[in-house]
Amino acid sequence: MRLLYVCNDFGIPPTGTKGASVHLRAITRALVEFGHDVELLSPKDGPGADHPVGCFSLPGRSPAKQVAGRLKRWLSDRGLDEGVARALRPLLFNEWVDDQTSQHDDTDRPRPDAVIERLAMFSHVGIDLADRFDVPLVVEVNAPITQEACTYRSSSLQTLAAEIEHRVLERADALTVVSAQLADHIVARGIDRGKIHVVPNGANASVYADLPPREVCREALGLDGRFVIGFVGSLKPWHGVDLLIEAFDDFVKRAPEATLLIVGTGPQEGQLKSLVERLNLTRSVVFHGAVAHDDVPALLQAVDVAVAPFQPVKDFYFSPIKLFEYMASGACVIASNLGQIAEVIVDDANGLLYDAGDVVQLTALLDRVHTSQDLRDRLGAAGYATVHDRFTWARAARDTMDAVDTAVRRRGVQPDRRTVEPAGISKPADSVTPS
Repeated sequence: MRLLYVCNDFGIPPTGTKGASVHLRAITRALVEFGHDVELLSPKDGPGADHPVGCFSLPGRSPAKQVAGRLKRWLSDRGLDEGVARALRPLLFNEWVDDQTSQHDDTDRPRPDAVIERLAMFSHVGIDLADRFDVPLVVEVNAPITQEACTYRSSSLQTLAAEIEHRVLERADALTVVSAQLADHIVARGIDRGKIHVVPNGANASVYADLPPREVCREALGLDGRFVIGFVGSLKPWHGVDLLIEAFDDFVKRAPEATLLIVGTGPQEGQLKSLVERLNLTRSVVFHGAVAHDDVPALLQAVDVAVAPFQPVKDFYFSPIKLFEYMASGACVIASNLGQIAEVIVDDANGLLYDAGDVVQLTALLDRVHTSQDLRDRLGAAGYATVHDRFTWARAARDTMDAVDTAVRRRGVQPDRRTVEPAGISKPADSVTPS
C-alpha cells in the first residue's frame, strides 16, 4: 500500500534520540520493509538519507516556527506566558498544509491508500488530508497527550487542545494504541472500542547479534571488572531514577565493585547529580549523558542488570521502549510491577518485578541477582526470547497494517494497486502469535 505517515509534533524530530523519535523511525522503517510505500509529513527535517521513508513534499516551507518564535519573543519581552506560542506552531502547520495541498493539487502525485497520524496536540492534519484524499485515517495513540500536558507541564489553550484531540479520535477510522490500559482510557472517554487495535512498542533484537561480548563493551567504557547496573532513558520524574539511586546506595555497601550507569538526560539531571553527591556516590555512579539511538545497544551490552524503576502511576498506560530494548540486549531486567510491564515480564521467568516505588524491594532484587550469575543468564536469555518472539518492530508494523486493512475494508476504498504489494501481509520470520 501507499501510506502517508503524519507527525505534526514539533517536539518529535524524526532524527531525534528520545523514545518518540525512535518509535517514528522504527515503525515507518518496518512498514517499508513489509513492502509498503511510505511517505512522512513532519514540520521537522528527516529522518535522513539512510532511512527508507520518502518525504511528502510541499512547495516552500511552513512559516509556523518563525511566526511562533516572533510571538514567543514578544510575550517574553512583556513577562507574559509563552505557552500560547508553542501551541501556535502545530495550529499554523495545520493551516499551511491545508492551504498548500488545496493550492497545489498535484494530479501526478498518487494518492495514499491511507493516512496514519501520530496523535499530537493541536494537530488536525490527518483529518484534513484523509478527507482531501478520501481515504481512511488511522490514528496512532501513544498517550492521552492533552491530559499529560495538563498534568506534567503547563498547556495553553487546553480547551482547544482537548476539543481537537477528541475530534481526531472520533473521526479516525481506526486507532492503534500502545497498551490495553491506554485502550481502556480512550474507551472511557466515549470512543468506540471496536475500532481500537492494541499495538505494543518493540525493539530490534537483531542489532545485538553482532556486538562484541559484554566484557569487551564494558572495557570500552572503562568499567572492566565492575558489576554494572544500567538505566537508559530520559531523566524525568516518573521514570524513578531517584529511587534507583537510593536503592543503589544501600546495595553498593555490600557490592563495592558495582557501578550504576545512567544513560540519558532530562529535566531531573541536575537534581539526580546532587542526590549522588549528597550520598557520596560520585565514584560509583556514571552519568553518561544522551547518546544517539544507534549507540544504545553497545551500552546495554555492557550492563549486567537493566532497571526500569518507574514511579507508581495511577493509570500506567505506557508501553516503555526501554523495557523491550533492555530485554533484547539479553541483560537481566528488573522493573516496576505496572501496567503492560507486568504483562510482558513474568516474574522470575523472563525478568523480575517489584512493587513500584518500593526501594527496599528493589534493593533486595539487586542483591539477589548480584549473587547469582546463573539467575542473570537465565532471565536474560528468556527476556531476549520474549522480545524476539512477540515484541519486534516487525510485529508492530504487521499489527498496524491489520488496523489499516480493517479501516480500508470498512470504508470500501480500493487501494491503488499500481503501488501495492500482493494482497495480505506476510508474517515476519521473527514473530509468533502470543498465546
